Amino acid sequence: MSAASSRRTLVTGASGPLGLELVRQSLMRGDRVYAACRNPARVPMLADLRAQYGGLELLALDPADPSMVADVVPVLESLTETLDLLVLGPAEPGPHDRATQLARDEDFSTLSGTGLTEHYRRHAVAPLLLVRTLLPWLAHGDGARILVVSSVRGTLAARRQGGGYATSASAAGLHMLTRALAYDLRDEGIVVCLGNPGRYAESPNDDQAPVPIEDAALGLLMQTDRLPRDRSGAFVDWTGAERERGTGSPVSPE
Repeated sequence: MSAASSRRTLVTGASGPLGLELVRQSLMRGDRVYAACRNPARVPMLADLRAQYGGLELLALDPADPSMVADVVPVLESLTETLDLLVLGPAEPGPHDRATQLARDEDFSTLSGTGLTEHYRRHAVAPLLLVRTLLPWLAHGDGARILVVSSVRGTLAARRQGGGYATSASAAGLHMLTRALAYDLRDEGIVVCLGNPGRYAESPNDDQAPVPIEDAALGLLMQTDRLPRDRSGAFVDWTGAERERGTGSPVSPE
């Protein structure tokens, strides 16, 4: 384990494979980490990481649940005054994300307005509102950064087939909200990185995914650290390759 740093990192979605790996990679580089998910007590690997590494706090937080967001504020106030890095990992599935309902809202013939709206709220709106809630912690430090994990499904240029309505629309919305956020936070000195982990393997035996999950997680953290201030809001993948032309450069509103 590396020597402890002064960096304080909060990771949401810490119950999922990539969220857990982002927590682990942050701990390995010496960060003080706040791992957030709906029910940390039901994630044995978080307990294992807390036993293996110092500097891990567990937070009961689902960004899409306003009551949990309100409850976590005094808890976080008791733990720290500052956040140096906020990692918005893949959202935990909600009730509408059951396999049958998600499949319904991905297909044109069966999708529902309610399903699309709820998916957008959980996967695009909730992360944005959480940033606003945590802004006092981010603005309190010097040069905080935000990593928003997304995918190429959110880019119009990548759309080459039908279907995927719920996930693609939510990802596209998240991209637009993140880009606007990057501009609004510039005066606070906060850099925002929209990161693509690629098609990562969730287990050592997953030979269908070309990217080892540890490489994807570490790469996202490194690219967030390296992103220049004048490219805040850029969409890059875990290797640093830009995933969307024009990102990070001034754009005049149409």
